[in-house]
Amino acid sequence: MLQNKDIKNLSELTLTFVDKHNRTDFFSKYIEILKIGKSHGIFSCVKTKGYSALLILKVLIVIPFLDQKTVHSLVNSPWNKYSGFGKDVYYRLKNNPKINWRGLLFSVVQRLIITLNNRIDSTDSNDKQAAFIFDDTTITKTGYKIEGTSRVWSHVINKHILGYQLLVMGYYNGIIFLPINFSIHREKGNNKNKPYNLKPKELRKQLSKKRDTKSPGAARKKELDQNKIKSSIKMIKQALRRGIKATYVLTDSWFTCWEMVKTALENNLIYIGMFSKVKTLFEYRNCKLNYKAIRKLNRKKVKRNRKYKLYYIRTVVMWKGHEVVLYHTRKGKRGKWKILLSTDTSSNFNSTLEIYQIRWSIEVFFKESKQMLSLGKSQSNDFDGQIADTTISMIQYLFLALQNQIDSYETLGKLFVNTKAEMLDIKLHERLLNLLIEILKIIETLFENSDSDIIMTKLLNNDKAYEQLKLLLNAPFGYQERAA
Repeated sequence: MLQNKDIKNLSELTLTFVDKHNRTDFFSKYIEILKIGKSHGIFSCVKTKGYSALLILKVLIVIPFLDQKTVHSLVNSPWNKYSGFGKDVYYRLKNNPKINWRGLLFSVVQRLIITLNNRIDSTDSNDKQAAFIFDDTTITKTGYKIEGTSRVWSHVINKHILGYQLLVMGYYNGIIFLPINFSIHREKGNNKNKPYNLKPKELRKQLSKKRDTKSPGAARKKELDQNKIKSSIKMIKQALRRGIKATYVLTDSWFTCWEMVKTALENNLIYIGMFSKVKTLFEYRNCKLNYKAIRKLNRKKVKRNRKYKLYYIRTVVMWKGHEVVLYHTRKGKRGKWKILLSTDTSSNFNSTLEIYQIRWSIEVFFKESKQMLSLGKSQSNDFDGQIADTTISMIQYLFLALQNQIDSYETLGKLFVNTKAEMLDIKLHERLLNLLIEILKIIETLFENSDSDIIMTKLLNNDKAYEQLKLLLNAPFGYQERAA
């Protein structure tokens, strides 16, 4: 649902690294700001044979900014003379099941939020837009030996791939998007003779590792087979216990269910998500009806929204004893109806859409982190190594998000500007998204059955298409005419 071209601050990373991020003082500065050293307790259980576990972690964080893709390439590069570690030193740290990587990520996130709050101008803050955002993405793996992999369904290419589903909880604080938690999942499949959609001989090849049942690594391994809804609910509660406050929970249609809505309501959060479960019954006019029946009863109450160029119907219904709002929306008079559900009965259509568009920030996070920070590209056979590499990629993203905020605004005498204010310099990726949204608007007017959400997701996940759009965006006007 791409109604608003004026999307701001969807991401705080640039699409290409710049020289300032390669300077050694960049990470030494921000490692100090975020007080990574205070996380030493997390690594107290690690035996590093005389090496500091935190020093090893700092080197792992810096790897992509030294133009190195893996530990192996780092060890064989001139950069290794500054650390002198062999590759086994890094692997022992990453594969240790006793390390609480989730605790480390939360620790960095909390300190980053404190850093931002200490610097922010109170007149520019927009706490009312703070939101927890959930989405998942497929992570491709290349070998059957990788622990816990299965064949998972990819909605982008519409087929099964070998790998995982990565579930991410993001936090948008009214200014920037921050990844704050994640879990890795596999799919069991329906064929009893092929558990996890793998042949028995393929499954036997997987690494089998014993872990202390009370270790953080064992807990993460159990999450492999945990329902993603249950994992999402657990993440909301973990974030709130850590003192991370939000106003909204935003999801796509896959996550919108009563369990998620109930969790939001119980924690005084407003839930906004797409909805597609036809069998779900709501109480409306003293009857139990699904959303299609409710829409038919209100077919003469269709309104047109000029700002977003949408037709919509707003109805307040009861769900499990709670009032929720159903927005039936479509492009054009013959477009496909989509349903947006909100627990905020006091909000209007425009405000609800404005908040919901924030959800696209997590899609941009997936795209940029996969491209630049090798998110999900670890080929470690050890599941603990997969958790470690994913955590490190997210910490790298957090550092870059903070760096770009300071670089963009502090030199102007004001660190942040209101997210709704016009920016003098819109970043390439933001302009690219605006271009995509405008293109999709045109497509929807020409093809009534086109689905903008599906098209947008495929464009963001197709590297070739994405690069071609970037070239078009930066090309001279004459070149664009020739390309057209």
